[in-house]
Amino acid sequence: MRQILMLAALNFLVGCAATNLKPDSCFDMESCVELVTNKLSSNFPADRKFKGQEIKIEFFLNDNAEVIEYNITNESGIPELDIAAIKAVTASSPFNELKVLPADVFNKFKHVKLTVAPTFEGL
Repeated sequence: MRQILMLAALNFLVGCAATNLKPDSCFDMESCVELVTNKLSSNFPADRKFKGQEIKIEFFLNDNAEVIEYNITNESGIPELDIAAIKAVTASSPFNELKVLPADVFNKFKHVKLTVAPTFEGL
């Protein structure tokens, strides 16, 4: 079974801290990272030829938690992998999981930086 592990995930400036959160929303830094990582992972088609590779990307969200800009900050050296990572980001938009945060906290989460590294169970 193939999976994607988001390493050194989401270098957010602050932790998630909100009350009265909906199910599947983040309530601390770890849960925010997990929710966003799982969403990206589900949209990233892993391929065994990408084993051992990683790509660093960043993206920016608008007030509706939609990706409005993205950038590869460190290419993998494999254009197909780089394109797959960007497609995963755009396919994951909007990140409604973060919209439950208070506006001042959500605004600090609008700039997302992460490293994508395909891994595969059972290898």
